[in-house]
Amino acid sequence: MESFIGGKMLDMAATKLVDVIIEVIAKTCYFKSTLTEIKESLESMRPIFNDMEKLNKELGRRKDETNKFIDLIKGAEELIRQCENVKFWKIYFHAKKLDELNKSLSKFIKVDLQLPIGRDVRETLVKVIGLEKIIHQRGSSSGWSSGAPLLNGVVIGFDDQVNKLKRLVLEDSISDDCSVVVVSAPGGCGKTTLVTMLCHDSEIQGKFGRNIYFVTISSRTPDLKVVVRKLLQKNHEGLQLDFSSDEDAIHQWGSFLNENKSEVLLVLDDVWSDSVVMSLKFKLPGYKILVTSRTKFSQFTPYELKLLDHQQAVELFRVYSFSENESEKNDARNDLVEKLATCCKNHPLALKVIGGSLKGKPVTRWQKWFSELSKRKQSVWSLHEHILHCLEKTLHQFKDEPKIKECYMDLGSFPEDQKIAATALMDMWVQLYEHDEEGLTTQDILSELSNRNLATLLPVRQHVPTTIYDWEDESVMQHDMLRTLAIQLSSKEPVELRERLILNPGEPDLPQVPETVNARLLSISTDERNSLIWNNIQVPRVEVFVCNFLTKTHPLPQFMHRMDKLKVLIITNYGYRFSDLENFPAAQHLSCLTTIRLDHISISSIITSILELENLQKLSLIMCKIGDSFSGCTDGIPNKLPSLMELHIDSCDDLVTFPVKLCNLLLLRKLCITNCHELTLLSEDFGNFPNLDVLRLASCSNLVELPKTIRNLQKLRIIDISDCINLSELPVEFGELGSLQTIYMRGCTGLHELPSAVKGPLEVVCDSETSLLWNNIPNVKLQLVEEDKVSNFMRIISFN
Repeated sequence: MESFIGGKMLDMAATKLVDVIIEVIAKTCYFKSTLTEIKESLESMRPIFNDMEKLNKELGRRKDETNKFIDLIKGAEELIRQCENVKFWKIYFHAKKLDELNKSLSKFIKVDLQLPIGRDVRETLVKVIGLEKIIHQRGSSSGWSSGAPLLNGVVIGFDDQVNKLKRLVLEDSISDDCSVVVVSAPGGCGKTTLVTMLCHDSEIQGKFGRNIYFVTISSRTPDLKVVVRKLLQKNHEGLQLDFSSDEDAIHQWGSFLNENKSEVLLVLDDVWSDSVVMSLKFKLPGYKILVTSRTKFSQFTPYELKLLDHQQAVELFRVYSFSENESEKNDARNDLVEKLATCCKNHPLALKVIGGSLKGKPVTRWQKWFSELSKRKQSVWSLHEHILHCLEKTLHQFKDEPKIKECYMDLGSFPEDQKIAATALMDMWVQLYEHDEEGLTTQDILSELSNRNLATLLPVRQHVPTTIYDWEDESVMQHDMLRTLAIQLSSKEPVELRERLILNPGEPDLPQVPETVNARLLSISTDERNSLIWNNIQVPRVEVFVCNFLTKTHPLPQFMHRMDKLKVLIITNYGYRFSDLENFPAAQHLSCLTTIRLDHISISSIITSILELENLQKLSLIMCKIGDSFSGCTDGIPNKLPSLMELHIDSCDDLVTFPVKLCNLLLLRKLCITNCHELTLLSEDFGNFPNLDVLRLASCSNLVELPKTIRNLQKLRIIDISDCINLSELPVEFGELGSLQTIYMRGCTGLHELPSAVKGPLEVVCDSETSLLWNNIPNVKLQLVEEDKVSNFMRIISFN
């Protein structure tokens, strides 16, 4: 521990000096006021030293950061001891020296001492946000960690129902057995919202604390190994949870409950069969299971969720159909609100979607929708079909923009209750609908779908966007009914004629797949039980293949060796462990492939095939295991990725240095290495990108320097080093970037000066602290953006 900086070292030095001051004050009649001020300054430092001690143990700060203060203390002790023997005629000069000492201590407290702490806090925040981002991307709204998801959107009319449900949940079981309460209602009525509100209730929190486990099932035949792995993962962080069978997984969950010896609330959301409940039910006092389902399971305690009453439905419809600054008085639409709420059967999801779709529309549109919706008379027993019909009607608004409807249906290509990265959708839509590669059209469509409540945008960070690329961190989710509608709309034509084919063995009404599939978009979601169901189909027209799975080792289907027109490949592992891919085709079988996105994949076994792809233009590695994959795989490849124009590496925690063998991509225009917290250095070969236009290194918190060869990036226009908090200086050669126009550098707390060669014209986006570096540089346009620190703090609290 001696090699690390210690707040204790500083505290001991300050305490010793305070003792010296007290001793000197007692012996001399001079300098008492100044010495007392110095003593008070030293004593005010002690709480800060304690904070530093805690941070330094966590962050491994080195002792050289304290040398300045230790030297100051040594000089101060010598100067203060001289006070005892100062000659009368030297009192004035000695007093000036003491004043200088006092100023030095004051500066140390206000600047030198605060900056490391500020940097350490910033680093902690960056790493927490990075971890939160991984959780946000990797998990569903429920299953990545124990605890309930956060509430989203406006909730009306549920307070009384929460209290009624709470009484049932807290009611003790007569036989000391596990009690099970089932909340039942048709889809979209708010079952998940109700149980989420219950989990955040103060009385429930007080009883169960952190022992609330929330997992979404969403399958007729759930894989219990996956379910239990989700439940136990947080309590076994860092360990690989492998179960030999469903029975083994159930046994491990029971053992955990027995060892936990605490009251536990298990929430099983969207259950389709009571078998999963029975499997996880153990005879343990204090163990409660809360279930949401569209089915009433008569053997358990029932709670039937009531629809909103008419007044509540009208209020909810108003929230979504009128803007906040819009007056409802004397508005012709006002007369239609109650009628449309009635057409929606007081159904929350229908009220939100239809209300959102009519917001800002003329009264004639409202009248037309009321006329169409009121024609369909349905009994309460067909509420599900009626609501789907109402939701489908909302898509008629896109008849003049059919591509938006197509994009909505594409969202069904991803698993239920999982977040969908905006960049993954952009990769698909660039190919299918010729969207721009900057993502502007993708942003517009996602905003439009979100505004109409057909999808929910989930931004990762709650601050004012500071780069034009911040949207790339966004993701979307769909309510399961909206996803069901998307799949139904995609399935209206015969299988062999569909442009979009979505296959998921866990879904109802799984189509019979013909030998030849003529779709342009093929999506397959599987687990270890059915990964080879469609192994040998023919896919001559597929341009976009979306492969979703949950397994540690995943064999890719044999038909991938015959995908002659495949342009975009998106492979996502939704499990907790990195997945190894088997049967990845050789490069000659993927000759048309232009875009690959791999998420949570170990790339070592497939990297050679990828590097041989002559037409690949974009490669994205998201939370992948890279290791030494590049070190020995390229020796026999004379021309690696000759067409690559974009490379994205995000949240790859084992990336320590940028692979040297990727430092010769002649056509590369955009390189993004973000949230890679173990990245420390970029090699001197990093400058071999003659066409690089955009370089993003945001939130690489351990990056300490940029290479001198950065001067070779003479076409570089944009660089983003935001939150690179350990970047202590920019190389002198940074000033030689002749085409540089924009620098994003929010949170660069380690930088204390800029190279003298840096000059305008430049646009710099940063925080107020970093902006001080640019005060004396002319022709620089500063854009100051501050994060919402309260929001960040609250997010960290909720994360912990």
